[in-house]
Amino acid sequence: MSDTSSSETAPKTGNLGVTVGTWLFILHTYGHELADAEISAACAAIQSADEAGTDDAGKALVALVDAALGEAPTTDDVRSWLTGLLGESHVDRIEGSDRADRTHHIRAYQFRSNLPFIAHIIDRFPDGTVGGHWVMVERVTDTVTCMDPYPWDDLDEEYTLPVVEFMVKWELAGCESILFRS
Repeated sequence: MSDTSSSETAPKTGNLGVTVGTWLFILHTYGHELADAEISAACAAIQSADEAGTDDAGKALVALVDAALGEAPTTDDVRSWLTGLLGESHVDRIEGSDRADRTHHIRAYQFRSNLPFIAHIIDRFPDGTVGGHWVMVERVTDTVTCMDPYPWDDLDEEYTLPVVEFMVKWELAGCESILFRS
């Protein structure tokens, strides 16, 4: 019996390199400059690829991000790398003393920027294990929409959950987040 859970066939939800790579691509498409020429070129390659080439171009971007982040980076490592790539004034986090304050900050950020942010949450995986993974939060209203972290493949991985459920999962992971400030 062969193992079919390789990185090629496993769902990409929660993969830090994929999530950060997609987030950088979104920032690139909004016209934000990236300090790394290779990553900028990889983002441009995705934009210019035809439909058949977007997956390969996306994988190339993710490979660059994974190589830059290394094995098991902490949130501070990721934030530090992104600060070097985007500039110190552009990398921030959601702050707040309580759930209501954090929710207010998320909604204000999204209203001002219309950009997703990255959050670390605790979740139960299909195999029954519980652990942390990274998601890209697209929209927060009365529900939270976590967007597809890898839009160049044929897997639709966007999902919504109630705000309270998201907040509990996020709080269990320490309320770690990364956002872009203009």
